[in-house]
Amino acid sequence: MADRRLETHPDLMDPEWRKHAELDAWLGAKKDLKQRRKQRPRRRFGMSRRLVVVLFLTGTVALLGAAAVVVPQMRGSADPGQPPKAAPVLIGVDLDRPFDRTPAANWREGLAGITVPPGQAIAGFTAQEVDAAYRKVTEAISAARLGSRALQDHDGSELLALLAPNERARIEPKVTSTATLEKSQYLVLIGPNRLLPVSPRMTGSLTTKSGEDGELIIHASYVTAYAFDARPGEVRSPEDVVPFVRDEQDYVIRKAPPFAKADAGLGFGDGAGYSSRMACDAAKAGILAPQYADKDRPVAGPPVDEASTYDPTKPLPSRDTCG
Repeated sequence: MADRRLETHPDLMDPEWRKHAELDAWLGAKKDLKQRRKQRPRRRFGMSRRLVVVLFLTGTVALLGAAAVVVPQMRGSADPGQPPKAAPVLIGVDLDRPFDRTPAANWREGLAGITVPPGQAIAGFTAQEVDAAYRKVTEAISAARLGSRALQDHDGSELLALLAPNERARIEPKVTSTATLEKSQYLVLIGPNRLLPVSPRMTGSLTTKSGEDGELIIHASYVTAYAFDARPGEVRSPEDVVPFVRDEQDYVIRKAPPFAKADAGLGFGDGAGYSSRMACDAAKAGILAPQYADKDRPVAGPPVDEASTYDPTKPLPSRDTCG
């Protein structure tokens, strides 16, 4: 009965009183909540100095990486008409400078590499006649080792024209035949592998000595290096495109009299030769070809003694490169 009377109390039944009572209750609850928040300890978030440095560096690297990608793209888009540059083709050989990194790197071009001494009178030959003999011999070397007729066409006519009549008749069958080992003793013969449009390099010298009465012997000791063309990826080093031909050759100049007129002039004496860094398969047929042309052989050939192989003042090597 008491609870029922409380609900019907006159104050509770008054709307204005109930309105003020609800407002006071709401304000009191808000004040209590605010007081509890002041009493609760606050949590703080802190970073160590090391962590701050790491985060800064990480962000900097990320920004630089993004710039490296975005900036070139922006520059490229500014000029869409320019195609991208092609990557260089690396084949290990500079075909514009094929003799670099070979024994012939510092040799001179062609006959300029052969030292010719001044003519001196010897055994019945005047100084002028010795000079003329030197010129005849260098012309013969050029015709056999440098002339386009011999190299490209296997044509020995230039060499034959320099010889004494009887000497010409003797060797003509050998130098007018198809490519053979015997023909290659007189001419350098180039096969399907083409030479680069650069002059061969040479090094060597001429010396003289007397022979029989009316004979002058001129000894030519020299090496010739040839540069062959190649396609990208076909070779790995300069030695694959530059073969060497070494010659130790006696040339004989005879006078008439005492020799017959048909024997007077230039002839061949004793000779020997040696080739290296060439294709052995082609060499068997008398053809000079670059080392890489041997498909069944490793590109790098057997080691050689460069002091004796490429120095014309040293004895000829006794070991065959293709042995």
